[in-house]
Amino acid sequence: MNLIRNCLLPFNKVTLGDLDQVKLMDRTDLKYCLHIKLLPQILEAIQSDYFVLEIKGETVFKYDNTYFDTPDNQMFNCHHNGRANRFKIRMRSYVESNLNFLEIKLKNNKGRTIKERIIKREFIPEFTTDEAAFLEQASPFPIQQLEPKIKSSFSRFTLVDKEFTQRVTVDLCPGFQNSENKVLLDKLVIIEIKQDKSSNPAKIINILQQLRVRQQGFSKYCVGRSLLEDKIKKNNFKPLLLKIKKEYSN
Repeated sequence: MNLIRNCLLPFNKVTLGDLDQVKLMDRTDLKYCLHIKLLPQILEAIQSDYFVLEIKGETVFKYDNTYFDTPDNQMFNCHHNGRANRFKIRMRSYVESNLNFLEIKLKNNKGRTIKERIIKREFIPEFTTDEAAFLEQASPFPIQQLEPKIKSSFSRFTLVDKEFTQRVTVDLCPGFQNSENKVLLDKLVIIEIKQDKSSNPAKIINILQQLRVRQQGFSKYCVGRSLLEDKIKKNNFKPLLLKIKKEYSN
């Protein structure tokens, strides 16, 4: 991780306040998976085109998450089956800043990602009255149907283009855990480019194409459960799972 922090030193910095210009709660997302050995080369190539988020002198931050689903895995199965208008519900903790959120993400039938969230006082898999009301207003799932399925964690840094129209998150070393198993993908990097539909193509996409890194769908929730559980439905994820086990896991 220190190598990555050193690669980020030449970047000009932005603050959390600056990111208010690029919240992008309604956006398009592109994801790319690659080996961590490629990341220093990519960062060197784009350092003049992006800012990096810095908070209290730090640029790489840890995230903890808990994902929820129904007992019959409606959200997981919708994603696996390629359904439009699919949801994810999670708690997220920004570890260093001790901020917690309850979040709902909708991928609609036009390929847009719409996220809603509220502050969650405690990072525990239980819902207050206000949180229950938020869930039932913003998702089709009654809280009685929701149960925690997996925990995930990763480290992230965030880049912003110089025009403040695009945000790029770079996730490092994702790990997943349930009550029985855990797995760490310490060689995997997930780059997600988040932008308004009207934005110009992100500069980082050109670099990824030159390195023959192709766009790749990747759901941390679905990948985590598929790696941890033997009996869950995962036929449509098998090519990605084979690649992960071959290239990115211990």
